[in-house]
Amino acid sequence: MSKQFFERIDFSGEIDEISKLVCERYNLGKLKKSELILFGYEDFNFKLETSEGKYLVKVFGKFRSMADCQRYINVMEKMVDANVSTPALLKSKEGFLLICTLEGKQLRLCVTRFIEGKNLFQVGKPLNEKEIRFLAGEIAKINQIDYKPPFIYDSWAATNFFKEYKEKGDKLDSEDKTLLESFFKKFKDLKIETLPHSFVHGDIIPPNVIKDKDDTLWIIDFSCSNYFPRIQDLAVLAYGLLLNDDEEISKRNLKIALEEYQKFVKLTPKEIAAFPMYVKLVCAINTLRPYYEKVVNHNTAKENEYFLYIGRRGLKQNISY
Repeated sequence: MSKQFFERIDFSGEIDEISKLVCERYNLGKLKKSELILFGYEDFNFKLETSEGKYLVKVFGKFRSMADCQRYINVMEKMVDANVSTPALLKSKEGFLLICTLEGKQLRLCVTRFIEGKNLFQVGKPLNEKEIRFLAGEIAKINQIDYKPPFIYDSWAATNFFKEYKEKGDKLDSEDKTLLESFFKKFKDLKIETLPHSFVHGDIIPPNVIKDKDDTLWIIDFSCSNYFPRIQDLAVLAYGLLLNDDEEISKRNLKIALEEYQKFVKLTPKEIAAFPMYVKLVCAINTLRPYYEKVVNHNTAKENEYFLYIGRRGLKQNISY
């Protein structure tokens, strides 16, 4: 499976080669060990342990342009300035973005402190009320940031459901296809372009939230951040972390999150009315894309199966609060 991750950066060498270079360029001490992180779909992330501490290294996928990489750096700086609960970037001798060549391949990467703990997919437990309120508050911080980054296309974003369905919908099984098509008119009636827009993280799902040893939550991976409908972050949070097999628990969780969020950002009546269907839209793209990953890209990871399961669950559930 690790081979698939190395293919993302078109690198055939050893992870320790990258690690040693990172240690030298970021002045992180002597390398102890490196460990590939087997989560995510696009970049190459690994844990680096040195004589000075533990760090997270993100090597940007080969498909990303140099502008995309710098965009990520700029976004991370904005998050730190806004006091969002996310690890700050470390600076190398060349700056926050390190560009280097190994084995004849150019690599672009950045480094943060490693948060000792587990992501919420690994934790595998529902959020409690305190945690829901915390994440809703962090989303409010993110959405209030006055920043419109250069647009980047994200095939998993709810806003791109119709385009992605047109290209990939023929791969769905008949049950999923029927389920998604039953929502088409309602999805279109959302008129996404008319909803208030803001800066959004875009991907606050279980693997992108770390719970540390003190039970503090950290939001990571802003590579999908964009300028989208403001309710998108809340809808993604709902899909990945608020919906439950028990609809009454789902209803309670959604009510808590919306209540907490609106202590900081007041949603418009139009946003509130659109929210249940927007959650369904997020569930729709997260049924289509994991299924496509499974049958076309032969992705058998537990993470992918989980996303498919909760996407289908959300589509079948009555979303209310």
